[in-house]
Amino acid sequence: MKLTIDSICLISAILDKVKLDDDFINEMFFIGKSANGKSDEEIKMVQNKIGMKVIMKLGSQLHNVRDELIKFVASYKEITEEEAAKINVIDVVKELISDESFTSFLKRTVVQGKKK
Repeated sequence: MKLTIDSICLISAILDKVKLDDDFINEMFFIGKSANGKSDEEIKMVQNKIGMKVIMKLGSQLHNVRDELIKFVASYKEITEEEAAKINVIDVVKELISDESFTSFLKRTVVQGKKK
């Protein structure tokens, strides 16, 4: 799985439509940091917690970003859009949270956004 120009542009469109604020993003990073030095089981629990919070936050906006999400998952996982539409979104969120290139991209995006 990899981030491509297409997938990064889709992330940007999703973030723009969902309007995730700095407080929410900071909360997710804080929760993620709590996993440092923890057992594999505890790390999975933290990942699940983050995934559920993200899904709950996105829940009210999913209808606005459906197409972008499907296209992003298809691009990220290198599968068809039809296959992507059937993927378990919680599994994708868990993968993304543990993907250093994805989290690094989000961190850079947040830092640049704060500078504006």
